[in-house]
Amino acid sequence: MKLLSTKSIIFYSVLGAITAFIIVPLIRSFLVEYTPTVQILITTGIVIPMYAVITRIARKYL
Repeated sequence: MKLLSTKSIIFYSVLGAITAFIIVPLIRSFLVEYTPTVQILITTGIVIPMYAVITRIARKYL
């Protein structure tokens, strides 16, 4: 999947929207007792590997 192809742009846009509006708020709701800096670090530590796994899985189908 080429980075600037139409499929790639649509795929990453949808994945980003799902991540921004569903996954990140869900993760941060579990981390209420931590400071915002720690919340961001933990959330980033979950989201970046998630993107890597989903991209590898999607390459088989796109």
